[in-house]
Amino acid sequence: MAALPNYGPEYGRRYRAVFPELAKKNAVVLIPFLLEGVAGIPSLNQPDGIHPTAEGQRRIAETVWRALRPLL
Repeated sequence: MAALPNYGPEYGRRYRAVFPELAKKNAVVLIPFLLEGVAGIPSLNQPDGIHPTAEGQRRIAETVWRALRPLL
């Protein structure tokens, strides 16, 4: 995930760094950006611009499935 930009660049950098570290430490698959192909696309997000619509959530599920399927 990525932090919202209003938190500032330093916070964003540190926030992004946590997930690869945790994935490595716990030997788990990392999905680099869960909202890939959804974030910033108005038709895939609710009016608040942050939370995905049903279609946006379907695309997120596809992203997760691509990461999990090889493990099953």
